[in-house]
Amino acid sequence: MRTNYVKFIVILSILFSTACQTTSQYTYQKRVERRNQKLIAENGGNNSVPSNNNSSETGGKKRKNVEDKIPPGKKLSVQEYVDMYKKYAIESMHHKKVPASITLAQGVLESGIGNSKLARATNNHFGIKCGSNWNGDTFDHDDDRPNECFRVYDSVLDSYEDHGNFLRKSRYAPLFELKITDYKGWAKGLRKCGYATDSKYPSKLISIIEQYRLYEYDRK
Repeated sequence: MRTNYVKFIVILSILFSTACQTTSQYTYQKRVERRNQKLIAENGGNNSVPSNNNSSETGGKKRKNVEDKIPPGKKLSVQEYVDMYKKYAIESMHHKKVPASITLAQGVLESGIGNSKLARATNNHFGIKCGSNWNGDTFDHDDDRPNECFRVYDSVLDSYEDHGNFLRKSRYAPLFELKITDYKGWAKGLRKCGYATDSKYPSKLISIIEQYRLYEYDRK
């Protein structure tokens, strides 16, 4: 009788483990792939964007991207930038719990509305530096100090995804105690937690969010 009971427990454990593995496979990556398939279909089945071979520090896999790219030589307005990348920010919010308004405002500010030399050369829209765990390509760029090391992404989508990963570090943990709609608290908390050294960084983010009503995306 005890032998049958043990077998029953083992079977239950296997089934539970399988269920957990299945659930864990439903990730941001899966949603990205589904969205890309939809975009490919909307483009008549034409995927002209090259393969994305970059892996983030969290172990991203190779994938093909259909992505909104800034045409060479075009200078975006803030509203054009928001319209182009808002879906990335909303998608990241659903998975990483970072307000879409904050992500978009940081993207606008850190990338110079997608027009900065760093953003154009690296697809890095959040000014994220290499750090000890970065294994991808790098780009030297003058920032707080000369020739600082910045991450290079194969696509802006990768930059948005990595931004969400980056903010999940322990130093930013206090931010996730705030409501997703508390963009002012997030803006102030980002500087307090060390994301930026500019004392006006929070007010700059808040100004962008309020002027372009980015807080509306936090409820999507």
